[in-house]
Amino acid sequence: MICLNCGKHVDDDVRVCPFCGSAIADEEPTEADPLPINLPPRERIDDGFERIERDEPAPAPAPAPAGKNLFNPGLIFGLLSLILSLLCLVTIFSLRGAVRQLAAAQTESLNAINASVSTANDRLDQLDSTLAKVQSEAYEKVASQSIAITKDITPLTGPVDEGKNNQMFIVRAKGNLNVDTSFDWQKYNEATGGWVSIVFTGDATTNEQYGLRLENQRDATNNEFTTILWAQFITQEAAGTYRCVITDATGITKTSAEATVSIKPAEG
Repeated sequence: MICLNCGKHVDDDVRVCPFCGSAIADEEPTEADPLPINLPPRERIDDGFERIERDEPAPAPAPAPAGKNLFNPGLIFGLLSLILSLLCLVTIFSLRGAVRQLAAAQTESLNAINASVSTANDRLDQLDSTLAKVQSEAYEKVASQSIAITKDITPLTGPVDEGKNNQMFIVRAKGNLNVDTSFDWQKYNEATGGWVSIVFTGDATTNEQYGLRLENQRDATNNEFTTILWAQFITQEAAGTYRCVITDATGITKTSAEATVSIKPAEG
């Protein structure tokens, strides 16, 4: 139990407080009757703590010195960041404009270069065409000096009867020629778009597919050569365009005119 005089704990069977000598009551005080605590003044002074009244207001903090917030590092860092951001934006927009101008200038330069290249290619094509023409004319002049065609192909007046034998074309020429190797009769191939040899040169050779025969002659008195293309049981496959290519001993060639053959089908 508790002594009502000094407030110390004592045994329940004690009737006199061993601490203050006061008599101990039989009944403990209720909550409505709080125990009086009479502490000696020495204990109140030596407890080492200041007593603070609960109803006293807390002291207000001392005001900050004037002008201290002006040098706030966070504020200064934020302002510097904002300024740098603005500078970066201005620089980026300036660079974008410069890049666009540079790209436009490069595009214009490339277009000018392409135009120049195109013009140069056109001129080269013209030069190639002119050179090819000059070479062709020069070659023709040399060929004319080496080979002279005294009688060219004469076109037929009408179709050739299928299976008939008759002379179709004749060509005469002078030059350093050979009766067996200088005359090459050719037929135009519509499928391939090129000329194909149809008979071998020589005294008398034939092509049974077309029903043709070749005959070459030489007049030693005039040094003139004659090549004759004969129809010998001519077939429908012989229809088409013909020419004769003449080659001299040095390899120079000269081409005759062209003539077309049509075949009249045999009756019955």
